[in-house]
Amino acid sequence: QIDAAARTVGVSHAAVEAWLVQILDAWRRADPGPPMQPWDYLYAIGAAERLLSPGIPRTSLQSISERFYRDLGADLGRLGVVYDLEPRPGKSSVAYTDFLVHGRWTEGHWQPTIPRVLATYTRGGLSSLNELVHESGHAVHIAAIRNRPAYVDWPEDLFTEAFAAVSSWSTYEPRWQRRYLGRSAPLGTSLRALYGSVMLDVAWALFESRLLEAPTQDPNTVWTDITRRYLNVVPHPELSWWAVRVQLVDSPGYMVNYGLGAIVTADLRQRLRQVLGPIDAGNPRWYPYLSRELLRFGSERDTRELLRTFLGRPVSPHALLAQLERLRAARQR
Repeated sequence: QIDAAARTVGVSHAAVEAWLVQILDAWRRADPGPPMQPWDYLYAIGAAERLLSPGIPRTSLQSISERFYRDLGADLGRLGVVYDLEPRPGKSSVAYTDFLVHGRWTEGHWQPTIPRVLATYTRGGLSSLNELVHESGHAVHIAAIRNRPAYVDWPEDLFTEAFAAVSSWSTYEPRWQRRYLGRSAPLGTSLRALYGSVMLDVAWALFESRLLEAPTQDPNTVWTDITRRYLNVVPHPELSWWAVRVQLVDSPGYMVNYGLGAIVTADLRQRLRQVLGPIDAGNPRWYPYLSRELLRFGSERDTRELLRTFLGRPVSPHALLAQLERLRAARQR
């Protein structure tokens, strides 16, 4: 997984690890403070969740997500996206999106893809809303594919996860919050919530990279060193708290698609702002432009070349580093 992700962005495995360390170093500078217990980390970055979640009931999650995507030029209803969000016994606890029907050309006419989003929401809140916007990002992605049957499929995992976060990251921008929730958290609070979560993904990606290179190491020790050094977490090598992500158990190496994927997400968002202007409170050019330039190919195009063409250069960590500097500046005000 890690080697495949490195090929996707056109760098070596060693360069991927160097990027992850660079990002974590920038977070350490952007969010200094006294050491905290591991069980306090999520609470510390969760102030935006606590402030905004009372105004986001469970019944509002889908309608807010749909409104945002309409403002981005993607009408989820017209695209035929099927949602399965209600709790029921025996249902998967993991949120995911997949093809319900693969689209295809028939006598010169496109028979649309029907995406299906499955998640279980027993409560509302900002994190639940962010997850649903992310899964809906997967849905609009596969709905945009127009290709022969062999290529009407997901592209590489790294790009798939990175693209879904392009829209879901907006939920932590005060401008988005004011438009779709009617109120916002302070900028520093919102950015700390977003990037505090992203940094866990980056830390997990680095953790897996180091363990896959030297699998005889004690995972608790590796995780403790990373979280102490970069997340300012009190060491607890007796606890296997790295294991809270299911991907670490059932798909070793997959977390790089979130950790390294955050670099791709920030790069894509920066490029979209340059080309289209503001996107966080909606932009009707967003989906038509992305469908034409990035999404319609499905699994046909080499992702490294696709990203290089779209960005006009190779993928770089500079956009994400700039966002962490934005967080540092906001917290100093």
